[in-house]
Amino acid sequence: MHSEAGTSQAALDPAHTQGETGPFGKALSPRPSEEHQPLITYSPPLPGTYRDADTMSSRDFFASLEYKRTGKGYSSNDWWLNTNVCALRRFINECNERPRVSVEVVGSHTEERVTETISTDSRNPNDRMQRMTSTSRDTVVDFRFSLELTPFIHSKGTLHMTHTPGSEPMDIDEFLQTYVETDNVLKQLQVTKKAIWDYDAVRTEITKLVKSTGYPHSVHITFPMGNDCIKIKSHSVVSRVWRHPVTSFLCFVSCACLLGWPVERAATQKWRNKLMSDFVVLASPRDYVQRHAEFIRGQIAWSPQTLPV
Repeated sequence: MHSEAGTSQAALDPAHTQGETGPFGKALSPRPSEEHQPLITYSPPLPGTYRDADTMSSRDFFASLEYKRTGKGYSSNDWWLNTNVCALRRFINECNERPRVSVEVVGSHTEERVTETISTDSRNPNDRMQRMTSTSRDTVVDFRFSLELTPFIHSKGTLHMTHTPGSEPMDIDEFLQTYVETDNVLKQLQVTKKAIWDYDAVRTEITKLVKSTGYPHSVHITFPMGNDCIKIKSHSVVSRVWRHPVTSFLCFVSCACLLGWPVERAATQKWRNKLMSDFVVLASPRDYVQRHAEFIRGQIAWSPQTLPV
């Protein structure tokens, strides 16, 4: 699965502090924390006051917002982000950190298990015993390990718009302005992050290396991702109530979700999967696997005598 970034507009890179050194000697920003950020209560500015999102320090900017950060990324339903396009753009640029990506490798094989049961009729002990056999197939995991890809991902992402056939082309500023100006109590904007890499080539290289050790069974490789989205939700009371966990639970048990979820999807469809951020992986698939070859070989602990072919 090889992705390429199309025509794009570079995002403003947040100010960096000194952090780790990348795999090719390039300075990379510190890895994002897994901890949830505290919710900071924010009240709309008093009449006559003015704040410039482009001149505030990063610390003051975030201190003035209500937002949270989870393993999936940043999200906010702050009033200012929904009414000021400069603040919205600044929030997206500041939160446009590289995603966290790992490479999960699992080796497994299937075993057949035959179970035999013996039964008799308790009402007539003289009856003959009945023997019944059943066969089941179970998956047995031989090894499982994870490789970290995040340090090899460039710290700066490139924001760009996606266009569907028949839609009118729109640049990022126009897109954000349309979101702010739209009067929709359930609107939601999402920025989706991608790490651009040839994932199929990585699967091929790792599988080839594992098989070179003599391992004869299946190898499954996946790429779990975190910190891969930025969400801005409507600040309306209706939106806050609708997206509250209690409301979701009540909708589920009452089957009201059959009506409510299609309504929400229709209300957010205009901004779903339209704004993307691409991050380039600095290592080629072959170079990445070669750098981890010794570690990978060391994780494949198996014995030909104990694993049926």
